[in-house]
Amino acid sequence: MKKMYDDVECRVNKNVRGGEGEIVARYYLNENSSKLRFNSLNLNEMEPGATIAEHPHTGEDEFYFIAEGRGTGILNGEKFEVGPGDGFMCHSGSTHGILNKLTNQKLKFISIFFK
Repeated sequence: MKKMYDDVECRVNKNVRGGEGEIVARYYLNENSSKLRFNSLNLNEMEPGATIAEHPHTGEDEFYFIAEGRGTGILNGEKFEVGPGDGFMCHSGSTHGILNKLTNQKLKFISIFFK
């Protein structure tokens, strides 16, 4: 299977999980495109100032992998700086979020949802 950036389904999501601004999400994989045990793999591009508010996960885990830019991760109420190559997992029953408070960059990260 081959997925090229310009051909991947793309959606502009606003105010994700109560956050601010726009996030462009590219949906590379979903539960029907792979035999792996996950629901989806998305590339997210957060505009300057955009946020995904801290929110709970129930019945699924989600992993964030930072591809480009710098931001603030939140995991169970703890805030920490993130940059390229960093990642963090939110297990079911936990909370997480991510903030791009810088005004001169997009924050790009991959999110993988596990069953």
